Amino acid sequence: MITFELSQGKLKAIAKEIGIQVIGVTDAEPFDDLMPFLQRYYEEGRASGFEYPVVEQRIDAKTLLADAQSLISIAVPYITQETRTVSRPKEPRGMVSVYSWGNDYHRILRDKLQHVAKKIEEAVNRPILSVCAIDTSALVDRAVAARSGIGFIGKNCSLITDEYGSWVFLGTLVTDVIIEKMHEDVTRWDDCADCTLCLTACPTGALIKPFEIDAKRCLSYVTQMKGIIPEEFRAPLGRRVWGCDTCQTVCPKNKGSLVAQEPDFSPDAELCFPDLYHILSLSNRAFLREFGHTSAAWRGANVWRRNALIALGNMRDRRAMPLAISLLADVRPEIRASAAWAISQIDPKGGQEKVRQAYENEQDTAVRKDMQWAREDSSVLRLGE
Repeated sequence: MITFELSQGKLKAIAKEIGIQVIGVTDAEPFDDLMPFLQRYYEEGRASGFEYPVVEQRIDAKTLLADAQSLISIAVPYITQETRTVSRPKEPRGMVSVYSWGNDYHRILRDKLQHVAKKIEEAVNRPILSVCAIDTSALVDRAVAARSGIGFIGKNCSLITDEYGSWVFLGTLVTDVIIEKMHEDVTRWDDCADCTLCLTACPTGALIKPFEIDAKRCLSYVTQMKGIIPEEFRAPLGRRVWGCDTCQTVCPKNKGSLVAQEPDFSPDAELCFPDLYHILSLSNRAFLREFGHTSAAWRGANVWRRNALIALGNMRDRRAMPLAISLLADVRPEIRASAAWAISQIDPKGGQEKVRQAYENEQDTAVRKDMQWAREDSSVLRLGE
C-alpha cells in the first residue's frame, strides 16, 4: 500500500493558487517505451543537435534527481485573446512563431515550477528535493505530460491538451515527494484519428510519418540553425525569420481552443511581424535590447539577419537590392551567401556584376557556391525578371 505525502486534490489546489491551468502527475519510473523511438531518431540522423544526446538519460528522471518519486507536469497556454486579434501588416515584414510573441517562457515556467515546489514543501512539512526541467533538460517533456494525463502526443509530435490544443508550454518538476496520481499511467497516442493535415501541410516533409519527425528538416530548426541555410529550405521559409507554426495552425484540435490569461504572453506587435529592414540595421546590442526578453533571441542577431535576407529574397522586394549588394562584403559568410541568393531572386541581371565581382574576391568555398550563378551568361540566369 502506497502512502501518499500529497493528495491530488491538494496538488490541484496549489496549481489553481499559482495560476497553472493544466497539471498532472506520474511516478518517476523510466520511460522504457521511448527507448526504441529515440534510438532510431539518433541513429537515422534526424536529431537537430538541440536535444540532449544520451538516450538513457532522456528516459530516466533519476539521472536528474536520484531520489525522484514523482514527476509533476504542467502545461501553460500562450495563445491570448490579443494573439488572435493581431493583424498581419503589409510587407516587407517577416513572420515569427507565436510562441515567441511574448516574454521568454523558460523564465515564466521556471518561476511557476519553483513556486509549486515551495508550496509542496509547505504542504508536506519537510524539506523536499526538486529539479525543474523545461525543454532544454534531458527529459522528454511531451512523454512526461502524456503519461501524467494532461494531453496526448499528436501525429505532429506535439503534446495536445483537451483545453488549449497544442498552444502550450510544457514544464516538469522532478521531486522526491510521493504524490497521488490524477490519471492512470498510460501514455495517450493517436487521438488524431484519421486526420493527417499536419503531415500534408508541412512545407518540407519534416513529418516523415505519424509521430516521427526529421528535426533537421523542420523549418523551426532551420531558422535557428547556424551557418548557411541549405538551398532546398530557402523558398519554403517564405517570410519566416523565427520558427514555424504550420503543423499547429492546420490542426483541428487547435480550432476553438481556450485562450490564456497570462499577461507575459501578450503579443508585441513589432515582434510578431518584424520589419525586415529594421532587423538588418540592428547592432548586436540593439537587437538584444529589443528582443532579448523573448525566447527568440538566444541565437543572436546574426541568425535573424541571415533569415531576413532569405525572406526579402522570397518576397522579390527590389528595394532590398542596394542593401543586399552592400552585404556581399559582410564579414560573416552566411550573410554574404544569403545576400547573393537574395539578389538572384530579386534582380539577377541588375546584381550580376556586383555578385560576380564578389565571387572573384571570395575565399569561402560555400559562399562561392551561392555566388556561382553570377558567372553564368546573363541569358541563362535562373530567376528574376
